This record gives sequence, C-alpha cells and structure tokens, in this order.
Amino acid sequence: MVKSTREAILDAGLELLGRVGFRNWSVRGVEDEAGVPHGSARHHFANQRGLVSELVHHLLDGDLPRPGETPRQQIARWLGPESSRTRARYELIVASFHDAELAAELVLGRDRFVATLTERGMAPAEAAELVAALDGLVLDALLRRRASEAVDPERMIGRFVPSMR
Repeated sequence: MVKSTREAILDAGLELLGRVGFRNWSVRGVEDEAGVPHGSARHHFANQRGLVSELVHHLLDGDLPRPGETPRQQIARWLGPESSRTRARYELIVASFHDAELAAELVLGRDRFVATLTERGMAPAEAAELVAALDGLVLDALLRRRASEAVDPERMIGRFVPSMR
C-alpha cells in the first residue's frame, strides 16, 4: 500500500524526532526524511505547530493497543520496530513541559489509552495507574537499552490487576 504524502510526512517526522531529538528536528529535515518536496509540510499542516500537533495525534493513534494485542506484544512493538516512535513520544513529553497545548494533547492521548483498557474490563483508576507504570517500564527499558524480550509487563500488570495474572 502506498502512503499518502501526508502520512509519509507524519511517519518521517516521528522517525526523525526519535532519532535526532527535538533540538535537532526541523520541518525541512522531516521533508528530506520523507523524500517530499520542500514546502509539502506547510501545504499539509500550515506550519510547524500544525505539523507537531498532527504528529502527536498520529503517534498516539499508533500507540493504542491493537485488537487482540497482549500487553507484552504492545511493549515489544514499542521497544522493537517502533522504538523511534517511542523515543519521539518521550521527546514530545519533554517539549510539553514548556508548552501547555502540547501537554493537553498528550494527556488526552493517555486518557484514550486508559479508556481502551477500561473498555477491556479494567477499573478506571487501575487502568490509569497501569498506563503510568507501563510508561515508566518502557522509558526505563529505553534508557537501559534493553531488548523488548527482556521486558516483562505481565508481572507489573498482575500487581495492578490481580485478575489478569
């Protein structure tokens, strides 16, 4: 399946952000990474702010658990083939410390993740705590450069939701 220019820019933006960090990230760099003509991002997203906002939505949509995906599979995806996207998520979180609008968008994304777990039968408070705990587990694995196979989310899940042991 061929990606649209818009989707190619979003995927390239996350890949680049995860690889070089927010400080070295630029719209022109994203366009180069996507292999699209300069000005394409402005055409699709109006400006850098619009691109960053859409990157957040694109990232968070992809972060949600997929149908039938276990937590172990989701964590393996985040730390394996999607590790650049995961690093991009943390870059955006750090940037949100100085940007209330960005922080609000990221909080909405976390709330969507909590809602997904709640729809799967978890109590809302347990789901919120589990999302925060899994986030810490993933961040720690990235910092320690652990392979996804070395990360066991089931133990943590069992601590939050005994019925899921």
